[in-house]
Amino acid sequence: MEKFLPYIVTVITTIVSGLLAYFSATRKTKSDLVALKESNRLEIEKLMSQHKLDLEALERKHEMEKEKMQLEHAHKIELLQKEAESAMGSNLLNSAVAEMMKMPEMRQEMSNAFKNKKKR
Repeated sequence: MEKFLPYIVTVITTIVSGLLAYFSATRKTKSDLVALKESNRLEIEKLMSQHKLDLEALERKHEMEKEKMQLEHAHKIELLQKEAESAMGSNLLNSAVAEMMKMPEMRQEMSNAFKNKKKR
């Protein structure tokens, strides 16, 4: 047994140092894992808040574009109404003048007016 004693001491010392290294590495890994989780949690919270701000900005942009389109649409409708009113007025005037020109008295007046203009 005495001849195995140095080997037993060496094996026990190796086993104890291996166990201590294992427990030390395990504890360091656990603390690193906790620190990494905390870091990731903070990073995720930061990304979520940035995402929320981006969504709010996008919503504001969408609302402004929507208002712009509504104003453009209202302006276009107003222009079309003005054009229709103008066209209706000119059509009414043209038809009134055309009807007046069909009357023989009006033709006579026009021809007299042109003759008087030429004489001057």
